[in-house]
Amino acid sequence: MEINENIQVERNLKAIEFEKAGEIEKAIALYEENITEGFKGNHPYDRLATIYKNQLDLDNEIRVLERAIIVYEEITIEDRLEGLPKLFRFKNRLEKALHTKTQLAKQKKSKLK
Repeated sequence: MEINENIQVERNLKAIEFEKAGEIEKAIALYEENITEGFKGNHPYDRLATIYKNQLDLDNEIRVLERAIIVYEEITIEDRLEGLPKLFRFKNRLEKALHTKTQLAKQKKSKLK
C-alpha cells in the first residue's frame, strides 16, 4: 500500500485545527491514523504522547512513544540527520513514562495494604 505523505500532512494540519477548537477526540483519530501508517515526522507522535499524558493515559502514551522509536530507528538508518536527536528524545520520554507508570503502580499497591 502506497502512503501519500501529502494526505498525512493534511491530517496533521486538520488535527491541529481540531486541537485548537477543543475537539481532542477528532485530533486523536487523525494523529492515530498517521502513526498507524508510520508517518516519518515527529508531530503526530509528540502531540499524541502529550495528549495521552495530559489525560493520564499512560498505556497509550507509552504505546505512541514506542511506535515513534520504531519509526525513528528506521529514519536514523536512512541517514536522515534529524533522526538521531529525535530518537533520543522519544526514548527519554518513554523512559519517563515507564517510570511514572511504575511509581503509580507502587502507590496503588501500598494503598491496598
